[in-house]
Amino acid sequence: RSIHETVIAGWSKIYQPNDRLGYGNQISILPLNESQVSKNPSEIDTNFDSDEELLAEFGDLWDAAEELWDRYQDAPAFERYVSADFLEVARSLVKLREQAFVFLEWGSGLGVNTIMASRLGFEAYGIEADGTLVEHSEELADAYGPKARFVQGSFIPDEFEWRPADHDEVNRTVIDLPAGYAELDMELRDFDLIYAYPWPNEHTLYHSIIRQFARSDALLLSYDA
Repeated sequence: RSIHETVIAGWSKIYQPNDRLGYGNQISILPLNESQVSKNPSEIDTNFDSDEELLAEFGDLWDAAEELWDRYQDAPAFERYVSADFLEVARSLVKLREQAFVFLEWGSGLGVNTIMASRLGFEAYGIEADGTLVEHSEELADAYGPKARFVQGSFIPDEFEWRPADHDEVNRTVIDLPAGYAELDMELRDFDLIYAYPWPNEHTLYHSIIRQFARSDALLLSYDA
């Protein structure tokens, strides 16, 4: 099935199943069902940027994550850690609050995006391969978003069928861990909003996972930089 993409930055493109997403500075929403997105996200009015209290709270969260990075960036746990533009992710989540309710972050790192999703009203979960990052995430969640939940594991379901012909390439994603869904007592189809920051050349892999296991009305929110 085709994946239809709406890019918040202002571009619209349609990708067939075997196409690869290019790398650029953009946030993308990929509905598996084109009718799932009721309107252009850029047309949805929100008061997020005028919510000074929430912005201040998120600012404290971002600062706390930055402090962890400054302190531990040379530690093995941070070898694969890359942060996104948290403000842009938050703006995107605000625009999706009426279209999705159960959020999952693939490769949640320090958990900032999952915590923001929790504070914005989503039932929010993060799956992260590194146990140390999961511990940091839980500490940040205790302070800024106690309802967010994190588990260690792979976001790739154990039953995933690798299809080299579909260009299911792996760059830096950890693939030698059991999937984290069992610990959550959930499956990928239980989530209607999945956030990911794909490594270069891994977009097709992410799409393959979505096509094989996600619910038909799920949204994939991706960050590229």
